Amino acid sequence: TVDLRGHGSSDAPSSVAAYSIPTLASDIRYLLEHLGISACCFVGHSLGGFVALQLALDHPQLIGALVLVGTSSGPIDIPGYAELRMQLEKIVQRDGMEAAFEHNALHNPMARKRFEKFPELRQTVKRRMLETSLDGYIYAAQAMSQRPVLTGRLGEISAPTLVVVGEEDNTFRQPSEILANGIPHARLHVVPEATHTPQEETPEVFNKMITGFLAEEFGGDL
Repeated sequence: TVDLRGHGSSDAPSSVAAYSIPTLASDIRYLLEHLGISACCFVGHSLGGFVALQLALDHPQLIGALVLVGTSSGPIDIPGYAELRMQLEKIVQRDGMEAAFEHNALHNPMARKRFEKFPELRQTVKRRMLETSLDGYIYAAQAMSQRPVLTGRLGEISAPTLVVVGEEDNTFRQPSEILANGIPHARLHVVPEATHTPQEETPEVFNKMITGFLAEEFGGDL
């Protein structure tokens, strides 16, 4: 896995421009080149999915296969989310990351549904959020709201693509269908009973799905 800017152990610049989706995709490109990886199967979830799409369009030679999980190529319709994001920005600056996590868990319908259905994930997600820098949290969220719309370019993606979405991830069900219909060599897999993070909610099902996809595309028993 990769810690994007502002997350985990990666540096956290203090400007929105430093977290633009094209910039994050460029970071991945340089990382792959540094590691000597000429092509890979890139799996991107949510924000990581935005980055994966951008990387596949900007540097298609690096993408042998693409897995897009709970993500979108265009705007996302979450009622009240713009207001919630502004509230969270104020809370995190005033009261810190833990307070912002609790507010989001209570008022973000996606987070609330996930923690009600999978309460064991609450501490995992909280710990991960506490590892995110203040600047990374604020500026990455702002950059996501300004990300480029890529729906019109989906036909340019040539890599075999698996689009994954949770059955109960209402926010990303339609965007996932748009991805699967727009990318030439894409298939859509809806994970039963999952919400926005099927890789954490149903990891065995998710991993089997990924290895099955790669085996079908490239042969062999992975």
